[in-house]
Amino acid sequence: MKFLKTLFSVAAISIMNISSLNVLMPSSAKAQVPNGRYEIQPNNQIFFYPADNTKNAVVVYTGKGKATHIINYGGAIYTAFAGGSIYRSPDGQNLGGGGRTTKPYPGSATVNKMLVCQNALFTAFKGGYIYRSPDGLNLGGGGNTARAYKGTGEVQRMTCTNRNSVITYFVGGQVYESPDGLNLGGGGNTQKLGGN
Repeated sequence: MKFLKTLFSVAAISIMNISSLNVLMPSSAKAQVPNGRYEIQPNNQIFFYPADNTKNAVVVYTGKGKATHIINYGGAIYTAFAGGSIYRSPDGQNLGGGGRTTKPYPGSATVNKMLVCQNALFTAFKGGYIYRSPDGLNLGGGGNTARAYKGTGEVQRMTCTNRNSVITYFVGGQVYESPDGLNLGGGGNTQKLGGN
């Protein structure tokens, strides 16, 4: 584990670089860090792959819970599990709890998507809620976290543009662009880009 601690020294926000990743895994199953990447495996394990490819992958999670999303934000690894819990690991270890890992979302709502944009972590939950957390805490609301969407539409995909706007794609075809990260389903400064 000391090997992993030395590999995981992240100072800046980093999101995945799709061109360097295995295209067979969905993007929600990988998190890029400066020294490598974390990847959710089909057998519920999570591996860390060193960037230099000179060392073998390290197993960093072998629990019973099924990880659904993994993302790097603010130098920490966030892992969402089926059934709702989200864990934050500042050192890339104990991704399912323990050690220095905290639980910024202890609820039961399932995560649809997670996105880093506008110096914030966006979390879209099944059931039509999206929250924007600038500090990576209270991912289901509270503290500095703002509710960016409350409705009936389910999020299919979220992206961050080169202009730092959040584009939200809903099941059914509606697409919205929000320059301020609020009103992701319309209203305020948000523009509708497509759909009925």
